[in-house]
Amino acid sequence: MIGFIFLMYAIMTGWLVLAKKFEQEDDLSAEIEPVSLIIVYRNEKYNLERLIKGIESQSVDKAKLEIILVNDNSTDGGSILIQELTKYSSLAIRHVNLEGEFGKKAGISLGVQQASSGLVLCTDADCELPPNWVNTMIQPFGKKEVKMVLGAVRLSGSKSCFQTLQKVEFSTLMAITLVTCRRKRAILSNGANYSFRKAAFEESGAYANNLIVNTGDDVFFLHGLKKKFGKSCIVFSERESSVVTTPSKASYASFFEQRIRWASKSKNYKDIDTLKIGSIIFATNLSILWVFVGTLMKLYSLKFFIGCFLFKWVLDLLLVQQLPLFLRPKSIVKGTFILSILYPFYSVGIALLSLFYRPQWKGRKI
Repeated sequence: MIGFIFLMYAIMTGWLVLAKKFEQEDDLSAEIEPVSLIIVYRNEKYNLERLIKGIESQSVDKAKLEIILVNDNSTDGGSILIQELTKYSSLAIRHVNLEGEFGKKAGISLGVQQASSGLVLCTDADCELPPNWVNTMIQPFGKKEVKMVLGAVRLSGSKSCFQTLQKVEFSTLMAITLVTCRRKRAILSNGANYSFRKAAFEESGAYANNLIVNTGDDVFFLHGLKKKFGKSCIVFSERESSVVTTPSKASYASFFEQRIRWASKSKNYKDIDTLKIGSIIFATNLSILWVFVGTLMKLYSLKFFIGCFLFKWVLDLLLVQQLPLFLRPKSIVKGTFILSILYPFYSVGIALLSLFYRPQWKGRKI
């Protein structure tokens, strides 16, 4: 059984890394359609001024950019600050409050209802935006079959070992997002950076069957689009100008809360690609853990364990190297090696905790 699982992992990895790159047009100066930028925020008072400046720095024609800020029941006075900031901004900013509802799904839904443009772009309030971000994330919609564009997210932070390993781990998620998109089998999305057609959102009924799940606004939407419009409707922007930067977690507690929150929604997934690929990845990590315990109990030889470990590490390294250079963290070989030692324990532990532990997000149980 162990051998079969590793064979499936090798076949899956090989199939993914050999996928053809999505060809995006070079001209970013072409005139774009009007776009509505939706940002749902909760207790982001200290990031809002930087956010507004980042939007103001965009190279897009501001007359075609509508900003909709959705306040998800903030308690830090951020909504008052927004009113002050909008007085001195040339941007077309609309500020709305979630009333009687909470969570990012409700916020995105309200924002889409308020949007006057056919194209919608989403990010988070704590993200740094490169100047050509809007243009780059909208440009692929020149192809009518494209309903959703996924953008990369990069972590910032100090050079501590903990934050360096976060960047390596996060790069593996970006790599999976990228290569599954290339294979037209998209399974992941990051709510900090994606765009879509408003009509596609409305037609997909993205949240119809998962409203009880307070997370997953991005991934459930992706799954809904695939089901409605087919697997070719989602692409990944591989340009550096589409990459947003978000802070890495400063503490172990906040990191694990986030990862458990991400994992908790997976038990509600129905997308077949996500279930297949996710099952193979989880089974492989569980197998490494099983062989490790078996080696301690002298059921397997040390050579067998080392062989299994190195086999998986090489495949994981090959996968991460599909990322463009600007998305790869430094010391990728060393980083993936260390992460490969920790990851089987971490991933299996997170999966088990997500079954019964309710994580917090900004003072709210998810």
